[in-house]
Amino acid sequence: MLIGIAELVITTRSTATEMQVIRTYNARGVVISLLAPTGQWTTGENTFVVEFDSAPQKRLIDVGAPTLIAGAPIGSDPLLRVTARLTRGSAVGRYVGTITLPSSGDWIVTVTFNGPEGKESATFPVSVGLRSNKPKGAHR
Repeated sequence: MLIGIAELVITTRSTATEMQVIRTYNARGVVISLLAPTGQWTTGENTFVVEFDSAPQKRLIDVGAPTLIAGAPIGSDPLLRVTARLTRGSAVGRYVGTITLPSSGDWIVTVTFNGPEGKESATFPVSVGLRSNKPKGAHR
């Protein structure tokens, strides 16, 4: 029983450390880091982590209930907008999210949050790749 618990703790910790940076953005002293297991968003459903770090204090900070919206231009149509679902993560300043992106290409991400000076937002680009339909371990 104890071995099973130890394995669970090790697995959980290693999963958290396996996240790779998609984008880091400094918004007036608050560093926003967007992380994913593969280091990239792809078409379809994506699970990710967003962290808010105080640049001067070098620690994660609570930003209330942040929002993340991704937008992409679709030809002459209005901007396509997709809202992520965010929940508080395992630490203050860490949020776990999911977002379903219908197309690849360059998306503009807007994150709103409660910063040191009140309601703030940051906008930055994120490249979305095509999801591979190849099963893991398949070679071609």
